Amino acid sequence: MSGAVGSRGSSRVGVGRTGLGPGAVPGAAAAVPTVVPATADAPTQALPARRRLDGLDAFRGCLVALRILVGSQVAGIAAPVMLHADGFGLTIADLVFPGFLFIMGMAIPVSMSACLRPSAAHDRSRRPGGRTQLVRIVRRAGLLYAIGSFLGVYPFLPETLEHLRFTGVLQRLGVVYLVVALLYVTCAWSLLPADGARSRGGRLLARTFLLGGFPLLCTALWTVATYTFHNPWPECADVRGLVPDCSLEAYVDTNLWGVEHNYDGAKSDPEGVMSTLVAAVNCWAGLVVGVDVVRNRTRYGSVGGVRRRVSLLMATGVVCVGAGLALGLVIPIGKHLWTPSYALVTVGIMTAGFGLVLLAFDGRPRADRARRGDVSAGGPSGAARRGLVGDALVALGRNPLFFYVLSELVIITLNYIPVEHHGREESVWTVGAEAGLASWMPGPLASMVWASLWLLLFYVPLARLLVARGWYFRV
Repeated sequence: MSGAVGSRGSSRVGVGRTGLGPGAVPGAAAAVPTVVPATADAPTQALPARRRLDGLDAFRGCLVALRILVGSQVAGIAAPVMLHADGFGLTIADLVFPGFLFIMGMAIPVSMSACLRPSAAHDRSRRPGGRTQLVRIVRRAGLLYAIGSFLGVYPFLPETLEHLRFTGVLQRLGVVYLVVALLYVTCAWSLLPADGARSRGGRLLARTFLLGGFPLLCTALWTVATYTFHNPWPECADVRGLVPDCSLEAYVDTNLWGVEHNYDGAKSDPEGVMSTLVAAVNCWAGLVVGVDVVRNRTRYGSVGGVRRRVSLLMATGVVCVGAGLALGLVIPIGKHLWTPSYALVTVGIMTAGFGLVLLAFDGRPRADRARRGDVSAGGPSGAARRGLVGDALVALGRNPLFFYVLSELVIITLNYIPVEHHGREESVWTVGAEAGLASWMPGPLASMVWASLWLLLFYVPLARLLVARGWYFRV
């Protein structure tokens, strides 16, 4: 039975009417209050005080929309660029997972901004690494893993229960969130002004590890372990270079829980142990961007400040992409093994992408906003200013986890309902695209139109309804 293209990835989820709770993942949509700086050189370019950065929500929305478009493709007729690369290479589909890791990393300092306030050094309840923060981090990581495990066995057929996967998209998000969030609350104090309570050497060490040592350690461990390992399996005796079925990833995953619990029964799992080590780098990169947003609230509070930060983001993104492509000449770019070159390229794409979205939503001159009817904080709503497309992206971005889980449930459910089509058994999902669209248009176009119809006619209206009612789901 052919079906949808996408990863198989809620426990109890909370819903609030005033906004997302701290640290909702993936990509919590916590508001970032911006303080308008009273500067003489740009008094007319300040954004309204304590408003959200629309670019944060919109960027999350872009990734949610991309995930729905990629995950809703129909196997067998979809364009190769909308499918994951076979082995090594990079496609549009390969940008979704690192994008979710990136926005999850951005959410950590945004939702835990108290860690970067001077009062955190004196207020025990807000102190980085405090008991309350640690409990929340562990709870969220556990809930993400539980939701991913639920999606992994849904719709609870005997074969899915027998071959239960211990890894998956949300499972990896949960593990990576746990590691990176603990890194942040443990080392964030080093970014605060010195108060004499801690040694200068310790502060420098913690700051260095937080802002650069962690990704270097992850990539170094993966590189050394991968290239010094020789698989003892007989079929891998003459294999040289990175081959997924003979890699350290395959050896660890197969011996840890058995090949029957890997994705599609392969020897290596795309969300396996070793690749998770490098995947944490993508989340760390988002964390660094989030730290910049929190530490530079006033700069993000004016159009001029936003544009300067966008220039920095774009430059950083271009450098990362170039460095990743250069590294790809030595270590191939591949999502399956999550190679360091793949991590570096996708970090660059996400950083530059966030800069572009931020520029489009928060970097417009006041004159442009005036033409759109947003001349003051008391003017028309942000929704009117953003337009239909912008409003849809922001709405999707405020409930990213909800729409990820919902899209998985919809696709899996429709993919398991069998129907007869042209004398063979197909799924409702496949027949809907093939009979309704592929019968009179090219297959790749039919698959894209099918996915787009689901996005525009189902998910976007639902997202706008949830925002209109003030419903934000979180873990």
